[in-house]
Amino acid sequence: MNKYTVLFVLCLVLFLSAGSAFAQPGSGQRGPAQPGPGQTAPAQPAPTGQFGYGFTGPQAPSGQFGYGFTGQLQTVSVTQARTYGHRVPVALTGNLVQFYGGRDLYMFRDSSGEMLVKIGPKEWQNLWYQGISITPSDTIEIFGEVHWPKHSWGTPEVHVRFIRKI
Repeated sequence: MNKYTVLFVLCLVLFLSAGSAFAQPGSGQRGPAQPGPGQTAPAQPAPTGQFGYGFTGPQAPSGQFGYGFTGQLQTVSVTQARTYGHRVPVALTGNLVQFYGGRDLYMFRDSSGEMLVKIGPKEWQNLWYQGISITPSDTIEIFGEVHWPKHSWGTPEVHVRFIRKI
């Protein structure tokens, strides 16, 4: 046998032996232990928000935007958002005043100042499906996370997860 045949056989054996780890529940494979009579089930981790970051966003009709938001997030000013740490959820109310291009960056302005926000195509698409467009004169509410990039200037920006026109 040549070395490629041996390698193929070894990979095949590893794949078949690992197949039991990927078996579907109820397929005869042994799953996690179930509690017996008089025993309590082990604690499950608490479910996180729809974004997977452990927070829930603004209240919106369930499923309308594909997120299923629950709960409320307090709206803060740009000045306050600049003091928050990395990946802290925020809600901001103001206007988008300028597009910087390239990396989906926009300048967001409220009464306390300006801040860069990153709005991806998915967030714009959610508005587009509803027939909503946003101009610099429109007041919007954005929900996302503060990100501190590893750039030399070290200014925070907000990665937007949801936009709502007010």
